[in-house]
Amino acid sequence: MARQQRVIEHRVISRTGHHRLPDGSLLRVDTELGRWVGTLYTPEMKVKIQIVGSDAEVHAWADKVAA
Repeated sequence: MARQQRVIEHRVISRTGHHRLPDGSLLRVDTELGRWVGTLYTPEMKVKIQIVGSDAEVHAWADKVAA
């Protein structure tokens, strides 16, 4: 049980996840192979924009897109 708790805490710290925009687009931030990746999908789930950068760069981009 303690191990599961650590995993949950790690997910909160890593700040990965997704957000559905009003137009139906999906904004996703994740880590892939140790790199931060931000992806914006169209409502049809096709990749519209994908960026790779630092934690700060990707989250700043995601905040701008979501605004």
